[in-house]
Amino acid sequence: MKKLLAVFLSAIMVAAAFPLTVFAAEGSALLVISENGDHTIDITQTAPVDIAGITGTVTLDNAVINAAGRSAIFVKDNANVTFRLVGTSVIKGDANAYSCGIQVEYGSSVTFEGEGTLNVTGGKWGAAIGSYGTDINIPAEQRVQVGEITVNSGNINAYAGARGAGIGAGYHVNGNKITINGGTVRAYGNELGAGIGCGYGTSGGAVGVAAVGEYDAGTIIINGGEVYAGSAWDQAYDCSDLTALRNSSTQGNWGAGIGGGYGASASHIEINGGKVVATSASGGAAIGTGRGTSKGAQYNPGAYVCNIKIGGNADVTAVTADLKDGDNRGGAAIGTGRGCHTGGNIEITGSAKVVAINASLSPAIGATKQKSPVDGAIPVAESIIIGDGVTLYAVSAGDYAVDKDAASLGINDAFFGSSDRWFFNEDKVAIADVASVKAESTKGEMVYTNLPAGAVSLWANIVSAAPTPTPTPTPTPTPVATEGNLKIIAPLAMALRFEDGSVYYSGDSVEVELNKEYKFQMCTVDWTTRDVNGEKKIHKPYETFYPEKSAWIHTNHGIYSDDGLGLCGSVVYRVTLLPDRGKNSFDAENKAFTLYKGDYTLRTDNNKCFMAYRFYYDENYDGNAVESMEGRVSTGIDRVLYGTGSAHVNTVEDFRYTKPLAALSVNLPLGATVMAKEFIDDVFEKETQILITIDEEHPDLCYKNFYWRYA
Repeated sequence: MKKLLAVFLSAIMVAAAFPLTVFAAEGSALLVISENGDHTIDITQTAPVDIAGITGTVTLDNAVINAAGRSAIFVKDNANVTFRLVGTSVIKGDANAYSCGIQVEYGSSVTFEGEGTLNVTGGKWGAAIGSYGTDINIPAEQRVQVGEITVNSGNINAYAGARGAGIGAGYHVNGNKITINGGTVRAYGNELGAGIGCGYGTSGGAVGVAAVGEYDAGTIIINGGEVYAGSAWDQAYDCSDLTALRNSSTQGNWGAGIGGGYGASASHIEINGGKVVATSASGGAAIGTGRGTSKGAQYNPGAYVCNIKIGGNADVTAVTADLKDGDNRGGAAIGTGRGCHTGGNIEITGSAKVVAINASLSPAIGATKQKSPVDGAIPVAESIIIGDGVTLYAVSAGDYAVDKDAASLGINDAFFGSSDRWFFNEDKVAIADVASVKAESTKGEMVYTNLPAGAVSLWANIVSAAPTPTPTPTPTPTPVATEGNLKIIAPLAMALRFEDGSVYYSGDSVEVELNKEYKFQMCTVDWTTRDVNGEKKIHKPYETFYPEKSAWIHTNHGIYSDDGLGLCGSVVYRVTLLPDRGKNSFDAENKAFTLYKGDYTLRTDNNKCFMAYRFYYDENYDGNAVESMEGRVSTGIDRVLYGTGSAHVNTVEDFRYTKPLAALSVNLPLGATVMAKEFIDDVFEKETQILITIDEEHPDLCYKNFYWRYA
């Protein structure tokens, strides 16, 4: 095993005459790996790494590579490299230079294996793993500039650079071949790039740029593992929140979750197994092509294609939404993006389970129906085939869930209107939320809801299989045994939502089984909840001691519910009660509490589970300086302090909103995406999405400051 640190450039120059390897203490010189065999990188490397012409294994063992001016790792010269992942490695390209995190030159190949984690970020116009691109059109024969990429195991979090894909190609270049056989992959595009596939293709509007459809995502094959792909990451959206998913005014979501970037084809997408969750909005398909253009003359009809095959035992969830601010023109969940030239060929067979949700007016499966680019004709799919063994749940806010106008439609009649296939085609449906789809059809009102708390991170509330229609649930605590009694201590104004939908607050107790693991999420309650008479609804009053008043004062906090009251954190925690005697503990890596006999108290009142965010104006705001600013400034948080979300409307309109506060401190669950709003003289000015995280520089602090930049 060769343990490589950094090889000085001077050593490289004389290597032919002297077989000498010179090591740098801090990894500050270029590291070149040019010999076949096994190698290890286990240091912090401030200079780039070249892997040239070898066949071998490179172990990334808690490596940190953050190079300037180019890709952090460059695999080139027909190299065939297996990256073995150990621990957690962080690889970053340069955001100010054309680069990737891990660049794979055409002719080379990389394979990822191991049990470790790789966090990799692309640079300017580059994929996290793959190629970077260019701002000019290049000849067709030169557009494939990325080698082959395979994932067999490991945990890979791939964040694209501007206009790149998470995994695949960069700006104005084609994808090649991506194969995922196992592991857990999270891949996010950036600025019009796809999560997995290719980056920004073209709008067709710039002089000298190829026509829409001429750039392509290449071949994408998923055989197993867990794959989560989104078309944007810089907005830190929660994909289970429809409002957040629509936050696409920066055009971040114009690429597909899996497939083409903006203006790019998706010639071969094949999903044969594993769990796949893909999301997009603002015109990009969740699985398929990116958003196109309404200008038909800018298309290359012969090049623009979309071919998607889903089969085997694949478990696929595809969710797409419309534009922000009521522009209801989105791409298909599975199919083509908005402004498409073709509907493509879609085949779903075998024993696949497919959930396709489209919160726009386009079908869930097929061709989009808005902004047609060709002579005003409405695009239709060339072919849609759905096999009899498929479990299908398709729903759209448009006229029908599957593109029934397809030129060739191979679907068993049992799917249409059949209650056991979860397929709507007879009337429009109204979608209130991605994770809870309320369907208004000719059959009456039905609600499809399945909120598994066992998933992780952003994806906790994404539907993972065809759910069963049930009336809107009203969660109530349900004891499961009398062997252990769990007492809950949560932060004030917060609650815990357990896997069965039951909600508990600070001081609550619940009977649970010993030796059984329970899953829960942290929630911030809605402070503004009112009943039909305008009276404030609360879970129960809390007594808070105010030293300056030397008194305990009742503090009434609101409630949390899945229908829009409060914010649910996306991090899933676990708690187990053991009959043995021991010291209660918390495993931060696995988010797991272990409680022992004698103290069955679940204490979440610290930054294991939440952060207190303090909202201020001005760097020097001291709580009494509002008079020094022009106008009265204030702040609020959607679904907590200002408004209660689109899923909930108070009967008494005067109580729908509460006044924002000049300064605000509020406990918020880790992993949640919060919409903060700014007001001046009670007039809404702007909003900002904030991903709630711990303070990495000060991990022991339980609060973070957020400053509105008052101007």
